[in-house]
Amino acid sequence: MASTLTRRPLPALVSLVALLLLTGLVWWRVLHRGGASAESTACPSPTVTVSETLPAQEQVTVLVLNATNRAGIAGKARTSLTDDGFKSPRPAGNDRPHVHVRGVAEIRYAPALAKQAKLLAYYFPGARMVPKTTKYTAVVVSLGDRYKRVASPQAVTAALAKNHVALQSIEPTPSASPTC
Repeated sequence: MASTLTRRPLPALVSLVALLLLTGLVWWRVLHRGGASAESTACPSPTVTVSETLPAQEQVTVLVLNATNRAGIAGKARTSLTDDGFKSPRPAGNDRPHVHVRGVAEIRYAPALAKQAKLLAYYFPGARMVPKTTKYTAVVVSLGDRYKRVASPQAVTAALAKNHVALQSIEPTPSASPTC
């Protein structure tokens, strides 16, 4: 008696092809995980060139003054700056009625403090730099009518990097070669 049942190879073939595709996909993902190549696993060489070095915040002494009619803005600005590491031994004060600043701020500094003043200009974008012959050993920031807030540390870091400016390290840097 002959069997009327015959095996159909199509379902088994479809299952085998599906398993092969799934295995191939898994191996492709394992081999291409993270897109890492032999070049990216080596120690990266620095490609950013520094065009200028400014002192670190801890090396800058600042006096914040309010040259507007708005109360309390100099104190808040001083707090932001000291939180970011600046030295400010004197409390914030008023610059009025002697001075009225119409812009964001006026950064006044002795010629010897030019680099410190330039760093502060990153915290007050749009501020006017004013070199002065003065006896002060601090940079004076006089807040103006257009002042809104001190720039965030992230915004300052981004602006410094964009302009290829580095901050001086307070601690001596080790001379050993970097490890990756």
